[in-house]
Amino acid sequence: MLRRLAFRTLLLSTVIASWPLMPAAAAESGAATSDWSISVGPSVYVAPKYPGAASSFVFPWIDQEIEYQHRFFSKGMDFAGVYVVNDDTWQIGGNFQFDPTWRHAHDDARLNGLGNVNATVRAKAFAQYTVSFLTLSTDAEQDVLGNRQGLIANADAYASAPLGRWLFSLGTGVSWTNGQYMRTFFGVDDGQSAHSGLPVFATHAGIRDIHVNAIVTCQLDDHWTANGSLTVARLRGDAADSPITQRRQQTTAMASLTYRFR
Repeated sequence: MLRRLAFRTLLLSTVIASWPLMPAAAAESGAATSDWSISVGPSVYVAPKYPGAASSFVFPWIDQEIEYQHRFFSKGMDFAGVYVVNDDTWQIGGNFQFDPTWRHAHDDARLNGLGNVNATVRAKAFAQYTVSFLTLSTDAEQDVLGNRQGLIANADAYASAPLGRWLFSLGTGVSWTNGQYMRTFFGVDDGQSAHSGLPVFATHAGIRDIHVNAIVTCQLDDHWTANGSLTVARLRGDAADSPITQRRQQTTAMASLTYRFR
């Protein structure tokens, strides 16, 4: 769950980080900007082992931001997407997104008898509106592999402030999930209770968490950009009250270094 929040934060940070580079490239060449925009580099994440976990783990990733004619893109976990509208004010479109949120019995002895939940792919529709320093965004993401991860809807607001080569952003938001998602990650049915020893716990669709995102990017030169983010989420409702949940506060951190080829 929080892993996905970190990836969404990464996408925002890489988009923000790229803003000074396109004009610079055009100025160097004295020609029109290329149809392609390509950035890639290593990244590392620290995230909860599973939704509601008290422990975290560290894993590496390759961060990429590829865009063609400001229409087609592959960014972070959004591996294949298209913009319907993409200008200085609006970004509206859809994509397929890899969601690495999972929960396996070996993650914690308390999970024995609950059954494994595998990572999935989501189909996402999104809209983002930017005016001056403020960005408002919303999206809906549906599990399309049948891995019982259901539907997630998010609404976020960010304020950004540039300072030389640095850009600082701070935002807050809320995540809602449907009944299937809640049952999968936070519910305990009769069979699971008998095998795990946890009490039966019924869940319903509703607010999963309220979160705060802090993002910083630094344009090191015309090619290299450093990105960092911190996401702190507070589980709410059934997600907070579930016997599976060990910690209501969930923290995710990310750092990446990307090189812009063109």
